[in-house]
Amino acid sequence: MRIRLLRHPARDADFGTLLQTFLVAGVATVLVIRTQLWATNYPQLGGHGLHIAHLLYGGIFMVIAIGMLLVYLNRSIRRPAAVVGGIGFGFFIDELGKFITSDNNYFFKPAAALIYLVFVGLYLVIRGLERRRGLTQIELVSNALDLVAEAARHDFDERERRRALVLLEQADQTDPLVAPIREMLARVEALPAPRPRWPERTWSRVRDAYLNFAETQRFTRLVTAVIVLWGVLSLVFTFELVLSIGLHLGGARSGAVSDDISQLSVINWLNLVSSTVSGILVAIGVVRLRQGDRGAAYRWFERALLVSIFLTRSFAFIESQFGAVFGLGVDLLLLISINLMQKGDRENDLAQLAPAPAAAPQPARPDAVRASG
Repeated sequence: MRIRLLRHPARDADFGTLLQTFLVAGVATVLVIRTQLWATNYPQLGGHGLHIAHLLYGGIFMVIAIGMLLVYLNRSIRRPAAVVGGIGFGFFIDELGKFITSDNNYFFKPAAALIYLVFVGLYLVIRGLERRRGLTQIELVSNALDLVAEAARHDFDERERRRALVLLEQADQTDPLVAPIREMLARVEALPAPRPRWPERTWSRVRDAYLNFAETQRFTRLVTAVIVLWGVLSLVFTFELVLSIGLHLGGARSGAVSDDISQLSVINWLNLVSSTVSGILVAIGVVRLRQGDRGAAYRWFERALLVSIFLTRSFAFIESQFGAVFGLGVDLLLLISINLMQKGDRENDLAQLAPAPAAAPQPARPDAVRASG
């Protein structure tokens, strides 16, 4: 029997969700660490000058995650491993400031921006992997077979059976493995689908309520008004912070001195330019909205938010460290809302383009039959 080596290893059908779980766990860990340190006035762990760096905790968590994946043959272990690995990576990357400065400074000012850019880069890599191509023939069959293997571990339920069948439907039906796997799925006894745990049920209720609200006109008007206000405030706050307009309006403390335009740093200028670009994009979106082109308006709003997330917030993390997290959260929430509005418009357009169902033929009336006879 000749063994054929794969040119590309088969990917897990859930790799996008697992990578996103890893990323979210990492981001949450960094925010929890920084919040805890701020709340406790940055205590030193250990005694007599001994400091236990977060890097060591990160290494321990990442080793545990790798061990979980190497030791256990089970699909259900992958998500916990992604969470544990993400926590470890969060501990690790939080120490970045110590390794890019000559004085081993945990509070190195650009560290927050660099950490932010690392997570942005990881997000872009994940999105690129998800959009590059769909699952190949080998990957479809491999994932279906991996789901069937859960039966040997007495952990195969109806939900996994349905998913395996969907994967096989997408595969090439001439593949010699498709029919045997489908037959195996029909013979294997599956457990009832487990009832979701209370966190999943709570999250589902919150998500469904939000999605239902997102389908209403009131949601569209609210998000549009908020994003316009966001664009205006972004410009106002940027000009006020960078150019110190408040000093000239009497809003500063006595003795405060304004920087001259020529004294602005490169970061100040980049922050100012990127915020101005976002404001201009929002203004273009408002114009397109008033012209009745909602799709184009939403695209301009989305571009404004992406400029803010990938550029403006990066400069904000340099200037204000982790104080920029709140603004980033607002940007992400608005971006999700805009994407939901775009999805709703696409579904409405498809519904309008769909042909109307043919009317059922009406039975002939008896008097009409006699008249024709």
